[in-house]
Amino acid sequence: MWIEILLLFLAVFIYFYYEVTKQFNFFKDRGIPYSKPSFPFGSPASAKMFTGKSSFFTLDSETIKSEGFENEKVVGFFSLGQPIYIINDEELAKHVLIKDFDSFMDRRTVESADKHADAFLTNLTGNEWKQVRSLMSGIFTSGKLKIMSKHIAVVGQNLENYISKIADTGEEVNIRVVGGQMTLDAIATSMFGLENDSFKEPDNAFRTMAMTLVGAPGYASQLLMFKVMLIFIFPKLMKFLNVNMVDQKAKNFFVDIISKTYQNRLKTGERRNDMIDLLIDEIKASKKSSNKEKTVESEQDENLSKTEFDDEFLMVSNALLFFFAGFDTSSQVFDLCAHKLALYPEYQDKVIEEIDDVIGDGPVTYDKLQELKYMEMFMMESFRNTDIMESHERMCTKDYKIPGTDYVVPKGRFVHVYFADIINSDKNFMNPTEFDPENFNPENNHAKFGNQIFGHGPRNCVGMRYGILVMKTAMVSLLRKHRVVRGAKFPEKIQLDIANPSILKDPVVVKFEKRN
Repeated sequence: MWIEILLLFLAVFIYFYYEVTKQFNFFKDRGIPYSKPSFPFGSPASAKMFTGKSSFFTLDSETIKSEGFENEKVVGFFSLGQPIYIINDEELAKHVLIKDFDSFMDRRTVESADKHADAFLTNLTGNEWKQVRSLMSGIFTSGKLKIMSKHIAVVGQNLENYISKIADTGEEVNIRVVGGQMTLDAIATSMFGLENDSFKEPDNAFRTMAMTLVGAPGYASQLLMFKVMLIFIFPKLMKFLNVNMVDQKAKNFFVDIISKTYQNRLKTGERRNDMIDLLIDEIKASKKSSNKEKTVESEQDENLSKTEFDDEFLMVSNALLFFFAGFDTSSQVFDLCAHKLALYPEYQDKVIEEIDDVIGDGPVTYDKLQELKYMEMFMMESFRNTDIMESHERMCTKDYKIPGTDYVVPKGRFVHVYFADIINSDKNFMNPTEFDPENFNPENNHAKFGNQIFGHGPRNCVGMRYGILVMKTAMVSLLRKHRVVRGAKFPEKIQLDIANPSILKDPVVVKFEKRN
C-alpha cells in the first residue's frame, strides 16, 4: 500500500517537474537575453515573490536591475514554467500599447467558477471586449460625468463635515480608511443609487459587505492571497473545485441590489441619472444602432453586439467590476495624494490657494473642478513619484515580430511593458528625480506617454476620468477649510505590503488642522 502511495506521489512530482521545466530553453533557443530559471518557481525574481520576499509588483524591476539587463530592450523571465517577455524600451512600449494594439488586444484572463467574473470587461477578449468597452466608455463622457458629479459632491460635503470634527479633537487617522469611506459612498450614490454616510455610520451593511467583497484587512480570510495565487497557478483545477476569488455572500448582496435597481428602473421609468441609468441608456443606444439599415460597417457593429451574456448580466457584472476597480484604486490614490500633501506643505499651500481662488465657499460643481489645473498637476505627480506600479501586462493575440529585432513573440505569450524608467526619464519630465508638480505643467512640454498611471492605448483605464473627478472632489473637501499634517507614525516613504499588495506596509497616518 505504502509503495503504491509513494509511486503515485513520485508520478505526480515527475509530471509537475516536467510541466514546469519543459519550456526552460524557450528564450535561449530564440537568442533572447533572459533570467535563468530553476525548479520549481522559475527565475530568481519569481522565486522571491512566491516565497514572500518581494511583491508581485516588483517582478520586472527585480529581473532587470538585479541581473544587469538595464540596456536590453527585450528580456525574458520565467514565472514557474511560463516564459514572459519584458519590454524595456519606450518606443517598443508604444508599439505594444498603442501602435500595434491589434497584436496585443487582450489581457490575462482569470478562469473562475464565478460567471459574473467571466463577464468582467477585464476578463473579456476580442470582439466581446470591444463591444463592452464601447458600452462602458459611453458612461464616462464629460456630459455623463457632469450629471454624476452632483451626487459625488454630496459625499464630498459629508467628508468635509467629518474632517471638521476630527480637526476639533486632534485625532490621528489612517487616511486609507477615510479615503475608502469617501470612495465607497461616492460609488454607492453614483452607481447603486444609494445614499450612505459611512462617516456617521462606518459599520453600515453596505460598507461591511463592500469591505468583505474587496478583501479588506479585518474583513477577509487570512488565506485570501494564498487562494488568489492558487487560482492564478491552477485556474482549471480551482474552477473545477468551485473555488472563487471573492466572497460569494458579499458578491450576491451587490448583485441583488444592482439587479433589483435595474429591473425597477426598466419597469417604472424612474430616473436618478446615476450609473445604472446611464448604462441602461447606453444599452438601448447600442441596440438601436444595431437595428439600423445594414451596411458593411453596421454588419460589423452587429457582430460585436453578439455575446454569450444578456444585457442585465453584462450590466451587473461590469457594475461589480467598476466597484472592485474603483473602490480599491481610488482608495489607494487617496493614500498617495494625502501622503504628498502632508509631506510637501509648500505644494499643499499652492493647491489650497487654487481652491480658494476657483471655488472658495461656493458649490463644488463639475465645471469648477475642471478649472483646478494645479491640483490635477499635483495629483499626477503624486502618482508618478510613488513607486507602486511598474508595468502593464498584455497577451500577444497573433505572432508578432518586435520592431528592430529578429525576435518573434508567439501568439498566446504574455508581455510586460516595463515603465519605471519611462516615468523617471529626463526626456519625459523636466525634473524626474524629485517630487515636482511642475513636471505636469503643459508649458514644460512633458511627454504624455510618461504618465502611466492609467495606461495607454485602447486598453487604458476606462474609468480614469471618473477617478479624477472623485479625487478632486475629495481634495476640495479636505483642504477648503483644513490642512493635512503628519501624524506621529507618518511614513516618509510609501511601500506596498508584500503579503497583501493592495495595502501599504505602513499606513499613512495624518491629522487635520483648521485653517486660519
